[in-house]
Amino acid sequence: MSPDAETQMRAALGTFFEAWNAGDLEAVRSALNYPHITLGPAGQVIVAQTRDDFRTDFEHMRQVEGWHRSTVDSCTITASAPTKVHGEVTFSRYKVDGSVYGSGSVFYVFTDHGGHWGMQFRSGMPDPALLSAARR
Repeated sequence: MSPDAETQMRAALGTFFEAWNAGDLEAVRSALNYPHITLGPAGQVIVAQTRDDFRTDFEHMRQVEGWHRSTVDSCTITASAPTKVHGEVTFSRYKVDGSVYGSGSVFYVFTDHGGHWGMQFRSGMPDPALLSAARR
């Protein structure tokens, strides 16, 4: 295990969630390393070669799911090296009234690219309630 890398990963995770909860696409893009790979719940692979390729629709999440914010409920480091950390995160999504409407587990890989720690890979496993909310 690499304690310094794990500290950097946890800080980068915090930066990512802060940007995510602000609904700030540019800040989210800055919290990633590229190419950024997402393995979706249905097995689809999305590769953002550059920051401009990365997309997410916060307005859709607000309108369709009622999303207001997300939390990191736990973060377990599963492996680390000086320039790469694997972690499993459980998360929850909340409506504006503070009620939880979904949760799940996501596997993240954070990497160090020239001194910038960012998320480079993610693969989520949302619970059925979250998948249902996203389809509305």
